[in-house]
Amino acid sequence: MSEELQNSSHDNRSSVPLQGMYKQWYLEYASYVILDRAVPSVQDGLKPVQRRILHAMRTMHDGRYHKVANIIGNTMQYHPHGDAAIGDALVNMGQKDLLIDTQVNWGDYRT
Repeated sequence: MSEELQNSSHDNRSSVPLQGMYKQWYLEYASYVILDRAVPSVQDGLKPVQRRILHAMRTMHDGRYHKVANIIGNTMQYHPHGDAAIGDALVNMGQKDLLIDTQVNWGDYRT
């Protein structure tokens, strides 16, 4: 009797080829990356890493200027992708004069 149950439950399952599963998963992940991480939001024009940087800077705010390394270190607790991505986004925001008051050379390519 149990053998009949095993055979009937096995027959009801549909098999999906492994190649088809990876195509589906890759397309879902790629669209997530493009829409949720790489493209700025329509609401505020910021990418998630930029939003996390601004949040970290707000928690650090005490009226003084802070070093980039300190901002990156504080942002790492909110951003899962490491310090290089945070540093690049921070320098990019500073060079575009986007919500950050910069000092000295701030990522000038000549120095």
